[in-house]
Amino acid sequence: MIHHFGSKENLLKAVLDEFDARAVARVTGSELAQALLDDAEYTMAHKGLATLHTVLQAEHLARDDEITHRFRARNRALRGHFAAVLGEAAAVELIAFIEGALTVWLLDPETTDLRAMYARYLARLQNGETGPDPAPSG
Repeated sequence: MIHHFGSKENLLKAVLDEFDARAVARVTGSELAQALLDDAEYTMAHKGLATLHTVLQAEHLARDDEITHRFRARNRALRGHFAAVLGEAAAVELIAFIEGALTVWLLDPETTDLRAMYARYLARLQNGETGPDPAPSG
């Protein structure tokens, strides 16, 4: 594999490119809630990719390198996409939910249904039961 890509870093970039391209395809072009539910199903069927994504992101949190910048750009792009539909505050909250739910599922996939978690959260989001606290009155 490394022979084909030239280096371990190029292989990693190719994997992340593919992961991101597929993720973008899953969350664009259809109704957001359904797209996210489809993404949860895809994630559950491809645990190895989800693990790689989570581990790499965690490993690069404290670094200032190309991978860190890539994850930051991905986060900002997702936030912008979600904000166009939900508003900025709800978009940030949705990303926090997605990242946290993924970690919970990766830690214990036998007792955690990622798609069901998404469905419950998205139902609350659609019913206005999540998001920022209302501004204080008075």
